[in-house]
Amino acid sequence: MSDSNAATPFSVRLQNAVADTGAPVCVGLDPDLDRLPPSLLGTEAERLTAFCLAITESTRSLAAAYKPNLAFFEALGPDGADVLATVCDAVRATGRLLVLDGKRGDIGNTGQRYASTQYDRLGADAATVAPYMGADSLAPFLAHAGRCAFVLVATSNPGAADLQHLSVDEEPLYRHVARLAADTAVPLAGEAGFVVGATRPELLADLRERHPEVPFLVPGIGAQGGSAADVLAANADGPILINASRSILYASSGADFAGAAAEAAHRLRDELRGA
Repeated sequence: MSDSNAATPFSVRLQNAVADTGAPVCVGLDPDLDRLPPSLLGTEAERLTAFCLAITESTRSLAAAYKPNLAFFEALGPDGADVLATVCDAVRATGRLLVLDGKRGDIGNTGQRYASTQYDRLGADAATVAPYMGADSLAPFLAHAGRCAFVLVATSNPGAADLQHLSVDEEPLYRHVARLAADTAVPLAGEAGFVVGATRPELLADLRERHPEVPFLVPGIGAQGGSAADVLAANADGPILINASRSILYASSGADFAGAAAEAAHRLRDELRGA
């Protein structure tokens, strides 16, 4: 796949996408087979494809980005790879940003293959990356011009404090991870972004103060209990994508699921505009 986005920095395309849609809405594509509407018929792969394509089509004027979670596609085995490729093609056809959520993080040739798969093969504009193995695990994802590696810095899950909040040299570990990501990106062609959970807006504010220009990907709005108003207040007008998955995908379990998803995305966009 050609690297057509290499000439334009990710942050610029993020700014343009948000301007086009009016708010930093990111729709998470986490298609759970157990929650798909019964009106969708066919094989598992056909149902998953139809669901995701209907969601992207109904929300394309509302979402600045889409974030397919690789686990839900990989669960289908070989068929899942075909579904994911089809969904990625559909997202790119909307003209919106494609963020692949695989949380990969490995070194050497393995890390390079992970990055190449997501950026070159699937055409992702950004990918989520796990930093536990250090700068070596981030560099492969930061070596691609025009792409953004969203590094897991301060996540929204209950167990985040087990490691991320540990004190290291009198600072929480998440600050060290953020600096590592930002510093590793400096000599490389891509950009570093941070995954920062919506459920702890005080951490988001802390990171934004220290890294005013870094793009943030913020999960945890909606079903996880995060507040859009709190996130925007903490963000202080920095570059950001605010992700919602279940609250949009499963707004209805009926045949009207796509329309209900669009209504939910519209409400989130209006909430973000008014916050």
